[in-house]
Amino acid sequence: MLKLLVSTEDRTILGVHVLGTNATEVVHIGQTVMGLKGTIDYLVDAVFNYPTLAESYKVAALDARNKLSAVARLAP
Repeated sequence: MLKLLVSTEDRTILGVHVLGTNATEVVHIGQTVMGLKGTIDYLVDAVFNYPTLAESYKVAALDARNKLSAVARLAP
């Protein structure tokens, strides 16, 4: 399981939670993007090998982007 904590204001990644037997294989990707003040847009546009666990970042970023769009539509 991979979860991204994302700022609603500027879409930067505030935190990454990775759980599972292979968490150590992918947690460094989130650390790097956070260290560079990266956004979910970077992860959406990045190219990941398919199928690998690293692709879960793209899936999580797409989910976060969709949820932020839904929140923006509901806001006055």
